[in-house]
Amino acid sequence: MKRMVLLMLVFGGMMNTTMAEDWMAQLDDNTYWTQVSIPGTHDSATGDGWPGLTSLVGAAMAQTQDLSIEQQLACGVRAFDLRPCVSGNELVINHGILATNAKFANTMRQLCQFVSSHPSEFVVVVMRHETDGDSNSDKWADMISDCLNSDDILPQLATYRRDLTVGELRGKVLVFSRDSYGSQPVGAFVTGWGHQTDYVTASIRGTGRNIGTLYVQDFYEVLDNMTAKLNGIEKLLNFSTKNNVEQGTRHLVVCINHTSGYTQSASTNGNKDNAAKCNQKVIDYLAVDTQAGPTGIVMMDFAGKDRSGSYDVKGLELVNTIINNNQRYTPAKKADHSGIRQPDVDTEKSSPVYDLLGRKVQGLRQGTIVVDRQKIIKRSRQM
Repeated sequence: MKRMVLLMLVFGGMMNTTMAEDWMAQLDDNTYWTQVSIPGTHDSATGDGWPGLTSLVGAAMAQTQDLSIEQQLACGVRAFDLRPCVSGNELVINHGILATNAKFANTMRQLCQFVSSHPSEFVVVVMRHETDGDSNSDKWADMISDCLNSDDILPQLATYRRDLTVGELRGKVLVFSRDSYGSQPVGAFVTGWGHQTDYVTASIRGTGRNIGTLYVQDFYEVLDNMTAKLNGIEKLLNFSTKNNVEQGTRHLVVCINHTSGYTQSASTNGNKDNAAKCNQKVIDYLAVDTQAGPTGIVMMDFAGKDRSGSYDVKGLELVNTIINNNQRYTPAKKADHSGIRQPDVDTEKSSPVYDLLGRKVQGLRQGTIVVDRQKIIKRSRQM
């Protein structure tokens, strides 16, 4: 009997890991990716550890994750905050002045290999130049461009469009960079990022005319202003969770909501104390039935761990809560048949119909096909 219980526990653990590794398989291909609730990590590479004597300082002052990036992927994390800087002839991922064990090129290959091995999944990278770590090296832009355009990374990277769907992103890594590394991005450039208590509006620029909007809450220097931090998290959640029911193009915006930050001081315990309060805030918010809706990307500290040291950081519960939240609402989706939507005539009297720009269509007749900017009337006996 004991043997049977042990086997069940082991098998159950394997099943949970497997499901977390492929949780996006449950999403409809036609769902806009901006409608997906995605768990992410802030300063993701700190869980990969610190080299040499830096390990003592890093563990005490700069740790934001207990799990490695590989472990984060396995538990369901799909968005990563990477901060490369120049170190000799390579790019190392830093947290401030402290280098982690993670190399940027190796980490990008790791993410590309993951989505290749798990083709139902996609990954989002939000990166920036960690200038504190390399005195704002002028080599950074060329080195980043060379890395992202390398033969073993570029094929797995997605080209940004604001109306990308889950199906179009499966097996890909979408890279947003807060700093430019050339005239054209691989993915997209983001400008206007802010750290105010309330969320701010930033701009996304892909290649050509591909532009978009990003709303971000990244108030991190919390100290004794926890009320402002919690209010900031809630305000962006109030906005993002309505994006699936609002008409027009609001469901195409990107939302990134940070639970990360520090209280007490800029230290690992300050990060943990903040995580214990802010991760719980999102868990409690999503527990309310009337507040089901897309969270966008939630960047957290100590993902995949419910307890870190003496702090109940609830990082595993929050990851699972965000993943499970995708089953609690109906996301906005791209119309089938190349943008043509054919309404159900039997329900026209009770349900309004909107075109793809979010405008209500009046006087709909049987056989009407709603297209982007016009109505086409096609008379037939049957739809």
